[in-house]
Amino acid sequence: MAVTDVTNYSNLANITASATTSTSSANAATTATNDALGKDAFLKLLIAELSNQDPLNPMEDREFISQMATFSSLEQMQNMNSTLTSMSEANKFNAVQYIGKAVAFTVGEGDSATKKVAVVNHVWFEANGKAILDTTEGEVPLENVEGVSVIS
Repeated sequence: MAVTDVTNYSNLANITASATTSTSSANAATTATNDALGKDAFLKLLIAELSNQDPLNPMEDREFISQMATFSSLEQMQNMNSTLTSMSEANKFNAVQYIGKAVAFTVGEGDSATKKVAVVNHVWFEANGKAILDTTEGEVPLENVEGVSVIS
């Protein structure tokens, strides 16, 4: 990220106040999520940029706002990623609801593909979190299930 040569600040105190506020926000954000290298690296870069800028030719306020918006977007993407991960973890345990039900799935690909229906006897989870259904027709990964039916 390069510092551009633009001028619109008329007061050096504004720069100091912005840098101090940014540093406080950066420390709070970094403390809250030390494991997020992206946010930490972005904040360190922004603080270095603010502290090393030319006081007679400071960064334009629009550029600073743009960088903070970028940081906000990065933070939201990381929050969304953690939410999706937790939803994925919760979803795998929904596979347990298939026990005792008939599931439809496809075996093979292309011209040799055949649809099968089998009753789920057991469910287990591999180390990578993948759910495997143990059926009367063999093992079926949860993502291969195309339909579910109650056995009457």
